[in-house]
Amino acid sequence: MEPMKCIGIRCSNNDFSYAILSGSMASPKLEASATIAFPQGYTRPQALKWFLQELEGFSAKHILSIWAIKGTEAIAKKGKEFVERVENEAMIVLHAGNIGADKVVRKVKATIAKDLGLPGKVRALTTDLDASVFPEYKDASEKIKEAILVAWSELK
Repeated sequence: MEPMKCIGIRCSNNDFSYAILSGSMASPKLEASATIAFPQGYTRPQALKWFLQELEGFSAKHILSIWAIKGTEAIAKKGKEFVERVENEAMIVLHAGNIGADKVVRKVKATIAKDLGLPGKVRALTTDLDASVFPEYKDASEKIKEAILVAWSELK
């Protein structure tokens, strides 16, 4: 039986970052991670269809038990950029529903910190978190780090 895998996804308007983790919270393993740019010149419906197809590709390659979305922080909740990001996040929920996934979560940094056993404060993710279980973490982009953290916070 394949170990439980969780995908953490952090959407933006121009790209999305993901991290696929297996193992447990105490002993996680980073299986894959990347940032993928949305195609240029696509209409919004074409871009959403493309993103849905990318998600389908993850499901074809990995048996994913949990889909974890790094949600938008409160300060960024306005304007066209926010609407597009929420639409991107909705594609994740739609795809997870289409494949019968039982668990889809959306978390902000304070919740991620709390679920990782830290004080429920955003700064705890930079001041108190020991991410040394992931050798790649210190050199990863902020978007990849957020994808790793949201997935890690869902492992048992």
